[in-house]
Amino acid sequence: MKVISDRDLRREDLEGVILTLGNFDGVHLGHQEILKRVVKEALLEGTQSMVFTFKPHPLKVIAPERRLYLITTEEEKEELMEALGVDILCFARFTEAFAQKHPEDFVREVIIERIGPRRLIVGYDYSFGKGRMGGIELLERMGREAGFQVEVIPPFKVGDRIVSSSLIRELILKGEVREASSYLGRPYSVRGKVVKGAGRGRFLGFPTANLIPSKELLPARGVYATLVYFNGRTHKGVANVGYGPTFNTPSEPRIEVYIFDLRGDLYGKEITVHFIDRIREERAFESPSHLIKQIEEDIGKAKEILYGDKG
Repeated sequence: MKVISDRDLRREDLEGVILTLGNFDGVHLGHQEILKRVVKEALLEGTQSMVFTFKPHPLKVIAPERRLYLITTEEEKEELMEALGVDILCFARFTEAFAQKHPEDFVREVIIERIGPRRLIVGYDYSFGKGRMGGIELLERMGREAGFQVEVIPPFKVGDRIVSSSLIRELILKGEVREASSYLGRPYSVRGKVVKGAGRGRFLGFPTANLIPSKELLPARGVYATLVYFNGRTHKGVANVGYGPTFNTPSEPRIEVYIFDLRGDLYGKEITVHFIDRIREERAFESPSHLIKQIEEDIGKAKEILYGDKG
């Protein structure tokens, strides 16, 4: 997959692509329906599939006070789209000036003059431009004038719920990671570097990997059954997300993972923690002995979930 910026857009290199537009935060099942359609049509028509997205997310510029927590990092988005077979991924710079661009100007100056797609495929609720005034009707009208087709993908549902980034974000923040995974099409994950902690896990008999997360969106404070990926292998474990209130030391939330089959340490290495299911909320304990007993119970429940999955 070729990754470019909006500076690299040249119609002579792109003309005739099958194009989609959007933020695609999460690259969830609804997004995947659009992306699979784009890739399939490009293969059938012997051309390239292309995704045009933004960096940073528009809400980070338009409404920074909302503190939008992104589901996927830029690196994760690239990996997921490449796995789906996308040929070209364009990250366009989103600025305050870009936010003021009239929808018709965006279609004419970017889509028509600098890309020149054969077909544009978008989700049912796609809107864009200043005040989000642009929508599917405008795309269809300008498409007819410029000679490209517009195809609209209907909402994707799991059960009776429409899959959306906002729904998934809400579930993760509540700690409902199992349900979130049913909309993502994979477990929610957090990647980061392992750093030295206070050593209390080792003191308690359960040495943990302390993770500096690569993203702001963390599941609700609590204990989770997890799969941990590093060194090309996936390992089972249990993780605590929060502050460790029994000892009350950190000022920022952290992720501590106890990996069942770990030998040695992971200091300085990058690992990815996949959250499978929530076991319980985080809470303080009267003494280390009470905490040890609870950790043993947590490990037992995590193993039921990961090995037997009786839930």
